[in-house]
Amino acid sequence: MRSFYIFKIKDEYATLTKNNPYQLFRLLDFIYNLDKEEVSRGIDLFYKLVEKLDSKSLDIQLFKNYRENYFYTKFKNIHQVNNIYKKEESKLTIRNHYLLLVSTIIKPVFLNDLKTIKNLFLCDFENKDYFWLEKLAV
Repeated sequence: MRSFYIFKIKDEYATLTKNNPYQLFRLLDFIYNLDKEEVSRGIDLFYKLVEKLDSKSLDIQLFKNYRENYFYTKFKNIHQVNNIYKKEESKLTIRNHYLLLVSTIIKPVFLNDLKTIKNLFLCDFENKDYFWLEKLAV
């Protein structure tokens, strides 16, 4: 299982890091791995980098796109696809400042729907993997 944290990066930081995403990943990884005592300092940095998502409209959009899909389920802000034929188990949790995508495959179906959102940066902190969604060929 891969766990991707998906952030909508503010335009000014996206412009600075489009060609060098490693620096952005290092900052987000630093914030992700902060000790509990240092979290207050990391929150300020996080809010400078990351833009708030329109979580309500994204939640509605995903539901409309998948509501007739046999493999799809939704509970509150969690969307799931369990496609036994493609061997895909994907779970997308929508938060205000990030999305959490946990999947058994590298290119889950939800990424197609997220491509319309500008400046999405995906991080898999456990596997040290990161990329801009627009650069991924889905």
